[in-house]
Amino acid sequence: MLLPLLAICIRVGAVIPLPQADTSAPASGPWPLDKCLEYAGSHNHELLAGAASGAADNTGTKAALAQLAPSLSVKGGLDNYWKIPVQVFPGELVGKPPGTFVPVRMGTPWMGNYSVEANVPLVDPKIWQDIRMARLRQQAGTAEYSALQQHLIENVSMAWYMVQLQEAYLAVMSSSYQNYQEIHTLIGQQLQKGLTDKITFNQSAVLLKTREDALLKAGAALQEASTDLKFRMGYPMYDSLAVPPLAELPTPVVAGFNSALLPDYAAETLKVKLAEHRYRSARTSWYPSLRFTGSLQQLGFGNQLNFITKSPWYTVGFAGIQLQVPLSVADIWHKPHQQKQLWQQAVETFKQYESTQQKACIREKLQLEQAMSSVRLQEEKVTLAEENEALSTQKIRKGIIDMIQLREVQKDLYEAQARLNEARQDFFRHYTTLNYLQNK
Repeated sequence: MLLPLLAICIRVGAVIPLPQADTSAPASGPWPLDKCLEYAGSHNHELLAGAASGAADNTGTKAALAQLAPSLSVKGGLDNYWKIPVQVFPGELVGKPPGTFVPVRMGTPWMGNYSVEANVPLVDPKIWQDIRMARLRQQAGTAEYSALQQHLIENVSMAWYMVQLQEAYLAVMSSSYQNYQEIHTLIGQQLQKGLTDKITFNQSAVLLKTREDALLKAGAALQEASTDLKFRMGYPMYDSLAVPPLAELPTPVVAGFNSALLPDYAAETLKVKLAEHRYRSARTSWYPSLRFTGSLQQLGFGNQLNFITKSPWYTVGFAGIQLQVPLSVADIWHKPHQQKQLWQQAVETFKQYESTQQKACIREKLQLEQAMSSVRLQEEKVTLAEENEALSTQKIRKGIIDMIQLREVQKDLYEAQARLNEARQDFFRHYTTLNYLQNK
């Protein structure tokens, strides 16, 4: 709604009031930064997706633990053999001459079975490695979610500061427009008195239009910053959201680099641990496993389908211990060797990560110090330019009009105001990024 209002009010001779706080903001008033962060923590869609991913990792850990429980299976089958299997036995078993064979039909046209089978792991290193891997993945998911929260804090804080800055800049542009509007009115009065000419008046009108354009651009920048803040928070785009006015710039606390304070340090550390565990898990894949197995089965036979109820069923059951020793060359040598190389790669990648982040922190500290100096310098320039504007206004009141000087004064003032706004933006960018990198 800001741009249409400005478009209506900004015209030669109009009076534009200073920007006011959004009256449609919540009853609690303007939103401080901590309230915006709290709202974003429960409404940001990326963060909500990260929470759902963490819940999935927790389920994976439970699934890995479930491998230790006995596994039971129930089976059942009904078969009709149009050609019954035959097995041949030596004739000596039934009193036949040596060298002869007796064919025996192994079944009847109709056969059925149902059974319950149990399998209990007694010693299985792979299961324990799977459990350890699942827990590490869960820890990694938690660490990544924490890093995502820190990144959200950075984005929301940055957007919040930008809204404050653009609101302050819009107020400055509005005030500057009104000030020059007064100057232009004085020049118009001098024109009516015959103390200046139409060319001077038209040149002044061009300067007024320049201030009008700057005011419109400042309003558009404020709308863009507000939209970005709402997006970061997960706030309804078409609802109003007011923030407190810009106060004094915060004093940064610049300390030494500590890699443990990096927002994604835990997540990067767990990547190395996961690579190490994959190597150790690959080594245990050829360890022997011991399992208890058992089965209770019912078998039925008959020439007709009615054997299910007419014929007797025979019980078969067993219980035993099963030892399995894999002897695959790939499992014994190639897979562990590959995973060891990947582990070494993860270690070097982590060292590169620490070095890169340290370099980024040093760069941000230098740029923050430069931004602080630039803000002070631009503030001094704005003060001088405002003083020159006031002196120019006094000369115009006395009938002394120097358009070349007036244009230079207005140009210097506009550039100083714009550069001061840019310097403040740079300050908050580096201030917020540095706080993010050191998790403050």
